[in-house]
Amino acid sequence: MLYKGEILEYEQAKEIIEELYHKGHNMADRVIEQVLGGQLGREEREDLIQEGFLRMIVHVEALKDRSLGERLSYMCSAMRNIAIDEGRRLTKIRRLGCIELSDSPEYMQALSQELTPEEQYLAKEETMAKCGRLRAALARLSLKEQAVLTAKYILGMNDREIGQELGIGSRSVSVYLTRARKKAALYYMQEPEG
Repeated sequence: MLYKGEILEYEQAKEIIEELYHKGHNMADRVIEQVLGGQLGREEREDLIQEGFLRMIVHVEALKDRSLGERLSYMCSAMRNIAIDEGRRLTKIRRLGCIELSDSPEYMQALSQELTPEEQYLAKEETMAKCGRLRAALARLSLKEQAVLTAKYILGMNDREIGQELGIGSRSVSVYLTRARKKAALYYMQEPEG
């Protein structure tokens, strides 16, 4: 049972959150979109906004004696933190190549292996170097070998479709694919690192 003082506190807390929601909802959406760079759709951003306001209810006491501007600033910080948390979660999921693994041991291991900004930079540089080596190796292949690899691994075509497209038999496609993969791997290993 609520007492008179508790009802007033509840009403005041409700007013604070409602005012923030109505006056700051668009701002909250922009903050989340800015932090996540368009990784989420409208409905997913709305879910994060709702989560943010639920978290703010717990801390409404800290907002009671603040101006609207200070409350909006607090709300933006809260939404920014929620968006950062979501960005980290999405990064870990992408790193594992999965949609949702919140209870799996692999997900828990990924949580403990978050990269520092320096490690992220080095990993990106290493990936870019490998991509450069791969491009150079593929450029050394014949045009038909490049076309077969592109059709198979980029366009997802099967051997019959590739054969029809290139005017060769499906068995020939298989031979071209095998030779092209072997040559690409050999050329990749011959490319200088870095």
